[in-house]
Amino acid sequence: MIVTKKYIKDLREKSFLNISEDMEKRILKEFGKNPEPDEDGNVNVYSEQDLWEQIRKMIRNK
Repeated sequence: MIVTKKYIKDLREKSFLNISEDMEKRILKEFGKNPEPDEDGNVNVYSEQDLWEQIRKMIRNK
């Protein structure tokens, strides 16, 4: 799963998180594309819970 503008919009509406435009850009840069494969060719995929936790931490640690 990757983050989209719609996903961020839903987070704003459903979780009442205060996500600024700058933070939205950071989130999309970090999680808006599939992760690169590691040296063995394995690709880690983010779950919705992974994304929620990582975004929550980013917002908290601004």
